[in-house]
Amino acid sequence: MRLFDLHCDTITELEKKNESLAENDGHISLDRAGYLTEYVQDFAIFIPDEYRGKAATDYFDRVYAYYKKQLSANGISEYAERQNTKVKSILSVEGGAGMGGTIEGLHHLSDCGVKLITLTWNGRNELASGCFDEEDIGLTAFGRDAIREMEKLRIAADVSHLSKKGFYDLADFAQKPFMASHSCVDMVDNFKARHRNLTEDQIKIISEHGGVIGINLWEKLLGNEDNSFDAVLRHMSRMIEIGGEDVVAMGTDFDGCDINPDLAGIEKLQGLYDYLNIHGFDKKLLDKIFFANADRFFSNLLFTK
Repeated sequence: MRLFDLHCDTITELEKKNESLAENDGHISLDRAGYLTEYVQDFAIFIPDEYRGKAATDYFDRVYAYYKKQLSANGISEYAERQNTKVKSILSVEGGAGMGGTIEGLHHLSDCGVKLITLTWNGRNELASGCFDEEDIGLTAFGRDAIREMEKLRIAADVSHLSKKGFYDLADFAQKPFMASHSCVDMVDNFKARHRNLTEDQIKIISEHGGVIGINLWEKLLGNEDNSFDAVLRHMSRMIEIGGEDVVAMGTDFDGCDINPDLAGIEKLQGLYDYLNIHGFDKKLLDKIFFANADRFFSNLLFTK
């Protein structure tokens, strides 16, 4: 089985605890991922909403140093290097505040190898309103400048956590494909899910722009806590109905949320794969969801002229 996961908070959590990626008690460790034949993991450096400006960039730099240390210690190559290694990484930032509010800060992230930026977390930052901002201002002027520069730098924009107005501002403004790295379908009736999940219209727009959507395993976004495998099946099936089979990917949100024990760990994904296969997803479709759709997105982003 191949896996390309578009979002986890593992590196941020490991830095807090001074633990190793090779072996730990979190959702992702390399020893428990050994069954995968090929594995690409997006590691997000999460910027809390209380950090802005220099505090945000300093926080990024500290976690980034730990990220590089873990790559070196475990022989992991970065996806953009195109090396023939079993495990590859992509670095992202969850929260555009990591730029420190400047284009120079964005270039610093690019120099560090960041390839994906989740534009906001829950609150407002220098780029846009987050999904829980009480006054949704959409994209700011700086946000538009940053997105245009991100497109030049081959850094993808991620709309998970972005406000609704911010999403539509981006959709009207973007010249390159964008994604939702860890979101589900807006069909779960609770407050947090209705703010974080994607409407049918948003899914169609992401698909039409050539983007992908990583299915989030957070139980509040999935709903149906009694049967987590069935909940994933329902969200994936509906997303395929709306946006087609090329839009769906994995965006586990491992180590960043509460996940049903049936799914809480990278070693559990083989069971999910098998369940989906038994319930009508053939292996070609499963390879798209678990690997090829995300791989296509980043290959086009980084390697096409």
